[in-house]
Amino acid sequence: MILKKLFLIGLVCAFLAPTNVFAEKGNWRNPGRWSFTPYLGANVATSRDMVNALSTTVAGAVTFSDGSQIDGTITASIGEVSFSDTHDPPFLTGFDVGYFLSHDLEVFGGFQFVTAGGNAPKVLDITAAGNFTDSAGTVTAIALNETANAEFDDYNSWAIKAGVTKYFPMADFTPYVGGYAGFKHVDKIRFKLKFVTASVESGKIKFYDSTDTGFFGFHTGVNKNMTIGGALVSLGVRGRLDYTPELSNDNSDVDLVGAGKTNDAGGGVDFGLTAHLTIPF
Repeated sequence: MILKKLFLIGLVCAFLAPTNVFAEKGNWRNPGRWSFTPYLGANVATSRDMVNALSTTVAGAVTFSDGSQIDGTITASIGEVSFSDTHDPPFLTGFDVGYFLSHDLEVFGGFQFVTAGGNAPKVLDITAAGNFTDSAGTVTAIALNETANAEFDDYNSWAIKAGVTKYFPMADFTPYVGGYAGFKHVDKIRFKLKFVTASVESGKIKFYDSTDTGFFGFHTGVNKNMTIGGALVSLGVRGRLDYTPELSNDNSDVDLVGAGKTNDAGGGVDFGLTAHLTIPF
């Protein structure tokens, strides 16, 4: 956390500093030059539904993969829940390695990691008559008109990508745009159901399996060149827009209660903001 704060403070100072202090010492964006760009930031907006709305009725005993069981007649009304409800704003970090084809055109490859803490939003209202048996064998009567929250696992993903960036050099700043595509892995996501009135919870319920998929995106930003210890570097800010197809469903638990469509939410778009340092070599 301290390193992130120092990095951001340095970035602000660089952009506010007079041009004669951080004057550009020549153009290092020449054909055949390489660059290394670490970055960190956050996804400030994510357009993705994690749970679809559904109403279902099940009669009899249902046993989940962890051994917990619901026995009775259950009518469940499941509400639509977005990623911003199930998880905190994601933190992202990574790096790019670039190669300049010309003074204003760069190809690059990179790696990024994204993580977000899980939340416990309300996901369903239940009208039920029966018993809930947890994985330890404790039996609890389920109240009528019960409400349940879902405590989701953390979201974790990593990706590799390759793309191209077009620069527009100016006197003090260098804006740019670019695009990329790559491969992304997302860890499996499960949840615990927490019944509010009965004060009991289920074990981990399977919902999304681990996902391996392609993705693509676009970025735009601005750099400011400066010298640090006699070496020319560049500090900047970047906005990025990624599209990732739908996550892989794991219906082995939710199908038991007729809720297999609740994790068929489709693809999603992430908008992220990052600060970065570019080091030429």
